[in-house]
Amino acid sequence: MRELPSNVDADAVIEVGRYLDDHAKTTAVSLSEALRVIRGRLIGSPIGDSGLEELIMESASTRHLAILLDNR
Repeated sequence: MRELPSNVDADAVIEVGRYLDDHAKTTAVSLSEALRVIRGRLIGSPIGDSGLEELIMESASTRHLAILLDNR
């Protein structure tokens, strides 16, 4: 995984990791669903939706998970 931008907080990285670790390996990660769930867990986080989406995609690709690029 590449180096993360300076504006990404550790709580966001941890929550994305937890979400993806709990996700089934046989189904694609829905980007909109992951964003909704993780955003609900990150109350008051300074990271924006686009930064969180990028973090989810980077982390999912590192874990070799399929990603579903769906609409919100």
